[in-house]
Amino acid sequence: MNYSAILVVARPGRLAAVLDAVRTIPGVEPHQTDPAAGRVICTIEAPCTDDEVRLFRRVADLADVYDVSLIEHRPDAG
Repeated sequence: MNYSAILVVARPGRLAAVLDAVRTIPGVEPHQTDPAAGRVICTIEAPCTDDEVRLFRRVADLADVYDVSLIEHRPDAG
């Protein structure tokens, strides 16, 4: 399994909507939020890097997402 941490920045005033949308994507889980800045740290878990990239793009394409940045990637060591 591959794991990544991403920083998701919501459009102003839309953090709750981003959190709701992110929670509907299997393999993506929100963790730490910063409501004042409209940001959330999420993890992505997927069998391969290509699947992680697809999940990253799904998050980036959400209507209320302003930006997504990769913080860390842990490839499968198996």
